[in-house]
Amino acid sequence: MSFVRSGVIAWRHWSGQTLEERDSRRDVREAALLLAAAAFIFSNAVAYSFLRESTITWSHLFAPACWLVVVTAAHLTIRIFRPTRDPFLLPVFALLAGWGLLLQDRLAPNFLGRQTLWFTLATVAMLAVVIIPRTLQPLLRYRYVLLLGGIVLLAVTLLFGVNPGGSGIALWLPVPFPFLGRVYFQPSELLKLLLVIFLASYFTEQAPLHNFRREAVHENSKGRSFAIGAFLRHLPFLGPLLVMWGFTILLLVWQQDLGAAALFFIVFVTLVYLATGEWLYVWSGLILLLLAGVFAFFAFDTVVAPRILSWLNPWPNVSDRAYQIVQALYAQAAGGIIGKGIGQGFPDYIPVVHSDFALAAVAEEWGEVGSLTVVACFAILAGRGLRTTLLSIRGARPNFFHAYLGAGLVTLLSVQAFLIMGGTTRLLPLTGITLPFVSYGGSSLLVSSMAIGLLLFLSAAADPAPPAPPADRGLARRLEHLGILLLLIFSVVALTLTYWTMIRGISLLARVDNPRLVEAERRVLRGRILDKDGAILAESPAIGGSPAAGDRPMRIYPIPEAGPAVGYYSWRFGTAGIENAFDAHLRGRDDTHWARAIRELLNEPQAGNDVRLTLDGDLQAAATTLMAENDLTGGLVLLELVEIDGEAIAEVRAIVSLPGYDPNKIDEQFESLTADDPGPLFDRAAQGLYQPGLILQPMIVASAIESEKLKWEDPVTNPFLPIVIDGQVQRCMTPRDEVATLTHTWAEMIYMRCPRPLYDLGHRLGAETLDMIFNRFGLHGQPDLPIPTNSNATATTDAGLAAIGQSSLTVTPLQAALATAVLAGDGRLPGPRLVEAISETNGQWATLPAGASPSAQPVVLPQTALETRAVWPEVAGVREFAVSVLAGPDGSRNSWYLGMAPSAKPRFVVALVLEGAARVDSAERIGRDILNLTTEP
Repeated sequence: MSFVRSGVIAWRHWSGQTLEERDSRRDVREAALLLAAAAFIFSNAVAYSFLRESTITWSHLFAPACWLVVVTAAHLTIRIFRPTRDPFLLPVFALLAGWGLLLQDRLAPNFLGRQTLWFTLATVAMLAVVIIPRTLQPLLRYRYVLLLGGIVLLAVTLLFGVNPGGSGIALWLPVPFPFLGRVYFQPSELLKLLLVIFLASYFTEQAPLHNFRREAVHENSKGRSFAIGAFLRHLPFLGPLLVMWGFTILLLVWQQDLGAAALFFIVFVTLVYLATGEWLYVWSGLILLLLAGVFAFFAFDTVVAPRILSWLNPWPNVSDRAYQIVQALYAQAAGGIIGKGIGQGFPDYIPVVHSDFALAAVAEEWGEVGSLTVVACFAILAGRGLRTTLLSIRGARPNFFHAYLGAGLVTLLSVQAFLIMGGTTRLLPLTGITLPFVSYGGSSLLVSSMAIGLLLFLSAAADPAPPAPPADRGLARRLEHLGILLLLIFSVVALTLTYWTMIRGISLLARVDNPRLVEAERRVLRGRILDKDGAILAESPAIGGSPAAGDRPMRIYPIPEAGPAVGYYSWRFGTAGIENAFDAHLRGRDDTHWARAIRELLNEPQAGNDVRLTLDGDLQAAATTLMAENDLTGGLVLLELVEIDGEAIAEVRAIVSLPGYDPNKIDEQFESLTADDPGPLFDRAAQGLYQPGLILQPMIVASAIESEKLKWEDPVTNPFLPIVIDGQVQRCMTPRDEVATLTHTWAEMIYMRCPRPLYDLGHRLGAETLDMIFNRFGLHGQPDLPIPTNSNATATTDAGLAAIGQSSLTVTPLQAALATAVLAGDGRLPGPRLVEAISETNGQWATLPAGASPSAQPVVLPQTALETRAVWPEVAGVREFAVSVLAGPDGSRNSWYLGMAPSAKPRFVVALVLEGAARVDSAERIGRDILNLTTEP
């Protein structure tokens, strides 16, 4: 009851005010709203100027300054000549038009000067419409002249029309203009206004129509068939109206300006309903509109059909005919609730965004708050306009022409806004019309401003006294229905914007064809990748200026030889290696929720965290150089054995794969790098599987010694007997004439590297025992590293061939290096480690554990490991084991090299394979040189 009492008191207070008091309140309210609009326009202009130029420049404040002068002049002029006007219409017009100037500066700065001039002319035209006429009777009297003039102007366009873009439908007439040479005017825009004036005048003056309306109300209860009969009886009255309207539509269709044709049709049906009250016209109009759409689909297959198909299902044609609408949806999703900020989004990906998709640009840079504000402005415009039409038929002197004209203007602006906003949000197919006041286009801005001028005139002419009952209650009721309908369609637009932003936003942003994924990557100041001593392996240095201002961080690799481990990072081709494994950490995605929210609110670049590897940059570069000198393909792994908290760890100091690639040139060379399979991007050191050959001998013999099935001094009979595999003869690596003794032991077999004794030993041990040995040495398991690794766990079938490494077992250089580390150390299989530590947000380093070892127990006893490496050949302080291996049935061979240094107590282990190398000389030289580098002081 208190609420009702307060309302009654407020009503009495308002009705008791004098006219002067009300006018003063109008002025204050209008000024306050204009000040709020000015604050918005200038704050965004200053922010954009700082963003682009790092200072305030006149080039970005010129248009807002002109806007302020023009709007201020309009406000002062209107308050003098039309003190009783509606105080909301001018602020809404000013806000939307100023917003449009901001968008032109942001999206199409080349057109900003021209649009600013059009805004000035449009405001002058609006003031002329508001101030100069004393009455609108000439519009009522000369309706046929006005409409025929518009039709003639439209027909002239068919003969002399041009398209300023140089191609497409010719809908513009060139008009000479001082300073600019010529401007382009679109007659169909003016025809919209003239058609509304014509319809309003026609419905006002035809008295039989009012009789028809009263008869329809009286006889409607007799049945729906009456409406058709009444229509036929009044066909002479409706005939001229239908002829003029039909001729106009025909011209528009002939010009293929189908958006304007649809707009005209909807305005026509709406005013016919308001004038007659017959729902039959509404439903018939909707059916005809659908039939016209079907006809246009087949008749204009190059214009209408692609738009309809893109509307129904745009996703299969994202890069083709549906590109515009899909990019508009991506823009809405990217904006979120508060938007990216002016100049911070990427609406430029939408073709012709400054004209056809202004709402999408607003949604991306001002968020859902901004796009809903635009929708609310048009809803307010519709509400205040319909309020004016209702006041026109209240009071002592009702004016039906004002009512029809106001309703037609509101319908014109609202439906035009709905058609383009519906197309932007995929509620409707695209129609090609512009968003009033906001989109680029002088003709549209000029005509829409004149419509606002007429609404201001109508609001000032309406009776300001407390409203009396309407002169035509049926018309008033239909105007209320129209208001509810417009409110519903704007609500649907608002809900659709919310759907694409809040419900579908995450899924749209994650689509791989969304170019904003690439732009988001460009804004990331990715963390560094360092070697064990802090040398930079990869970094993204910030380039001068702000990333948002157009500068983008690059990813550079000072030591490109580290590519197999570090990998690459590309905006086009993704990530690999450590760049991929630690992508989230390098990007900085693992910060707290609030820190991320604040960063996004301030639109600051995302800063990542660093990763420190166990690689030694110098050794990595040296090893790559040594391998490349042979011009052969292959892989190399260099490990350093350490013990941390009693755990055996093998830290990767170098990992080489040839042929290699330069990650600095990944974008230019990606296609050529992926032309072959396997190509340079394939990591042969960690993923390449090769026949192991006799490199298995130290592991198998050590295991046999450990299980007491052999002793080092046991004699070996006939070691020089060859083995034939696929027609290829396999012999000892050491020729008979280089062996001084006639009797040989298993200790000498490490030096002689003969396949026959190991082949026989394999059969003695059996396939199951061999598989157990391979598994314990890690040859069946995939090494636990963050980069991709490979393994082959195929069970042994032929024990003899498996023992000499010519069966189903294949190994990677990384696996071979880890197996060698068992013998170089204390008999334990070490856990591999490539990443030593990662930086945290507080600047501290967090050490990461090594990869898990497949075997928790020692593979062999420390004494066995010591005895095994003691029998390895020693050259220049390096223990080594090199063999040539049959690689395939075609007789091709690979060379393996296993080495450890220092020879007395090994700390470094190397394993390398050279593809297609029959001689082991190159492998031995590379292995020795790299191990000697590790032991240099």
